Amino acid sequence: MIVACALGSLLYTPQSLAAYALDVLCRTYLVFLGTVMAHEGTHGLLGRTGTSNSWWARLALLPSMVPYTNFRRTHLLHHRFTNLGDRDPDHFIKPRRDWELPLRTIAMPHHWFFWLLKRDQIDRSHVRDLALNYAGILFVYAIFLNIVGPARLFSAMFPTLILVSLLLWYPFAYLTHEGFSTGDAATRSHDYYGQFMFWFSMGLSLHRAHHMHPHLAWIELRQFVRQDPIGGVRLLPRRHITRRTNTDAS
Repeated sequence: MIVACALGSLLYTPQSLAAYALDVLCRTYLVFLGTVMAHEGTHGLLGRTGTSNSWWARLALLPSMVPYTNFRRTHLLHHRFTNLGDRDPDHFIKPRRDWELPLRTIAMPHHWFFWLLKRDQIDRSHVRDLALNYAGILFVYAIFLNIVGPARLFSAMFPTLILVSLLLWYPFAYLTHEGFSTGDAATRSHDYYGQFMFWFSMGLSLHRAHHMHPHLAWIELRQFVRQDPIGGVRLLPRRHITRRTNTDAS
């Protein structure tokens, strides 16, 4: 449903600036949810078999134009070497200067390939899988290009892909690892408070809980949702951060 709605929205042509903005925002959220489901796939939680799981994950990433091949390999390394500099592929999100952060969020999906290539972790089977994955992405979008034309496809997907990168990698990768602790597992990643963030992100808000229990599907992580002890309505969601001293902060 996520993939069908995300791609099907390209067939709609907004007639006003407000309609165009709503169109981009809705598609952004749908593509974001697809990446969350592909994340489930990296842990074998989308299908009953390895093959079905892999194909569901590839399908989930189709609207984002990101090949599952690179994502799966690097994400499992991220779990194994969380925040360990050169050994964690996702450590790339940590900027040396503040202005680099939005650029790094956009570059992240492409960075994975070069990270693996630099470390000689791309073999012939990986290249073949990657080529087929990209061929499938190009084939699907070529169909939409022929139907809606280049202007609609570009104006719909270019802002969508940028916003998806910002939505995915800033709040749910950078902020959930902010501080980039290399202490015990409980200090290396953080959770967001509240049910809203849990349902909005389909469990991605519980980043620490996921790292501690990667075998649980997103819906099974709901048991770890914490309510904000401060309470009240606030514009920006708060995080539950465990320091090395095991004290809580936000």
